[in-house]
Amino acid sequence: MSEHRETVPSDAPISRAEARRVAEARRSSESKTGATAPVADETTARRGADISRALERHDRRIGWMDLLRGLSILLVVLHHSTQIVAYRIDEVPAFFEFLSAFFAPFRMPMLMFLSGLLVAGSLKAPTGPYIWGKVRRIVWPIIVWTLVYAISERIVGQGDYMPWELGFWNTYLWFMQFIFAYYIIALLIRWVPVWAMVAVPFVAMFLIPTELDLLQRFFYLMPFFFLGAFIEKHWDQYARVLDVRLAWSLLVIPVAIAVYSGLDDRWARDSGADGGGLWYHPAWAAPAMLGILILVRLTASAADVRWLAPVRFVGRYSLIYYVSHYPVFAALGWLAMKAGISNPGVGLVAVFTVTVAISTAFALLGRRMPASLLFELPKRIWPRRTARATTA
Repeated sequence: MSEHRETVPSDAPISRAEARRVAEARRSSESKTGATAPVADETTARRGADISRALERHDRRIGWMDLLRGLSILLVVLHHSTQIVAYRIDEVPAFFEFLSAFFAPFRMPMLMFLSGLLVAGSLKAPTGPYIWGKVRRIVWPIIVWTLVYAISERIVGQGDYMPWELGFWNTYLWFMQFIFAYYIIALLIRWVPVWAMVAVPFVAMFLIPTELDLLQRFFYLMPFFFLGAFIEKHWDQYARVLDVRLAWSLLVIPVAIAVYSGLDDRWARDSGADGGGLWYHPAWAAPAMLGILILVRLTASAADVRWLAPVRFVGRYSLIYYVSHYPVFAALGWLAMKAGISNPGVGLVAVFTVTVAISTAFALLGRRMPASLLFELPKRIWPRRTARATTA
């Protein structure tokens, strides 16, 4: 889900002589005006320029993006762990149900928005490498882990579809299928203004019948993806209009949306329904977009702290965590049931913790061949042909 490289460009001048000239010019300017540029403003401006450049060039990782992506993935794992424990053991404590619904408006839309932030940089590549990059990093793990999921379903006696049937591919990997489709759409209609690609699917999702829930979800999440692409193109203006002070004052908006989603789930359960919450409902798309813009602005302005490094690690290898977590927690839920665990709270903590631990092991192993083949294909499948030496 993240495709930019790790090398970090330097902001330093290209030579020591140039550095001296810049420093002397700055001192001369300050002595003439009798004022020094505020350090905080300089730092903020440089940080904004760094983010804008990194988004455009894909030449380094962006810590706050990894943080948001990692948090979203962990919340996905928690949500699915809640589901499997309720299915295999018993209803989980109400707090965890509320927590799952609390983050529902932002969990998957945030992942889509962050993917959209990177699409413009990807489109700078030629068409062939662009498509091949998406095939080897998105389509390939979809194929591999759909087969893993199907085999695990067969083992527990639940799978009844064959690979040539549509239901075989209707799995938890719908999210990656959507992302691949959005990347291809972005390529095919790159001449269309990005704002139109936010507006058109936004209107379309209101026109799709609710019984076509997967199709409605496709159009619901598409505006978040292209909103990310739009913000990437206008990052400086976005950061200037929604400054940090204003974003802090507006933080009540995403918090209120999340609280209402959690309460709506609670009210629905109290009335006898299976659950509620703001799940892909068209009427809540615009408030969720505003909430994401506020959360992204605040996170982008915050300094990277060391104790959140594990979350950033999850974000860096978000694809590995996403594709591997579902079969893992499904197996753990089945084992917990067989082991006779009857406390859903204990079961939930155990399933979530062990799932994250096993997915972390996959992330550590999946960076090298041959384990990496579970998650992406090599850039070049066949070795380059070397020209044979000829003798006169």
